[in-house]
Amino acid sequence: MISREHESVPDDFIDLKQAIERADPSVKVVTLVRMVPPGVLAKLSYSLHMLTQLYHVATSRVLVVDTYAMVASLLRHGPGLTVIQIWHALGAFKKFGLSILDHEEGRDRRLAKAMRMHEGYDIVLASGENARAPFAEALGTPIDKVVAAPLPRVDRLRDPQRRAQTRERIFDVHPHLRDARVAVFAPTFRLDGAVTVDATALALALKGVGIHLVVKVHPLMPVDFGPAVDTAAGFTTQELLQVAHLFITDYSSALYEAAVLGIPCYFLAPDLDAYVASRDFYLDYRRDLPGPVVRDIDALTMAISGGEGTRERTQAFASHWIQLPPGSGKTCADLIAHLVTTNVDSAGE
Repeated sequence: MISREHESVPDDFIDLKQAIERADPSVKVVTLVRMVPPGVLAKLSYSLHMLTQLYHVATSRVLVVDTYAMVASLLRHGPGLTVIQIWHALGAFKKFGLSILDHEEGRDRRLAKAMRMHEGYDIVLASGENARAPFAEALGTPIDKVVAAPLPRVDRLRDPQRRAQTRERIFDVHPHLRDARVAVFAPTFRLDGAVTVDATALALALKGVGIHLVVKVHPLMPVDFGPAVDTAAGFTTQELLQVAHLFITDYSSALYEAAVLGIPCYFLAPDLDAYVASRDFYLDYRRDLPGPVVRDIDALTMAISGGEGTRERTQAFASHWIQLPPGSGKTCADLIAHLVTTNVDSAGE
């Protein structure tokens, strides 16, 4: 399993590895997780890491990736290897991959062609039946190769014991959150690192209606909001959702994790028209989201005070986009593990 999306092994890989080992203890699972670093010398070091990747891909029957990987797409692989793309985001929200070539937020079409971007996948996973067509478009894959199988993180989100443990870990480190009505604000990742909402003003406005704001940005956006903004250091967005009473975003796909948990959602999108032009969505942003869409902080506080976002709306949204495994006791990790072990057994046939 290879990722350049994370600096440490992501929970999805941890849970999938455990599920594979439960399904077939004879299968050896190797995880290679390392982000491409900035700087010329650091990139030379990363090239040595790629040699390690090449060795393991050459000696494996199944390769699992969660983003574009050169060893999966740039290099052609033989019939004895199955490449499974599990993508690192739930759902099909804003457009990505091949859907946004030559857009402001996308890659150059010529570069994508030269790097064989998203070529060579044998199986692509999508969060549900309604996400299959968007994932096929984004990853340049025939739709019959796209399988509805949500990421293992859905298991973690829905596990009552894990949820309780996560909440207690958060409260131990940040005791001020225990009795607060918490809103998690997750601005979307932008290539320029910008956050278009004034987080300090947002925190102050929400405080006025009895809500404590926690801001969680993408790991690749090291933004310093200053002491007036709580970022609940040491915990991920997904973990903080376990103590959230409300979820606020502009365009982050963390929306889907919030929806799985049934958290009332609000959408603060001051630059919506410009963002649609530069990125666009797989759904109708103005009509299909599970909560009110507003353009400024005052409108947001009014919508929250009026209770416009509801648990029922987010649960309905989740059921439309995220397809849980059939039968009691089945987990998302087990479903993916079955795909992996089946292809390990059939390799070379």
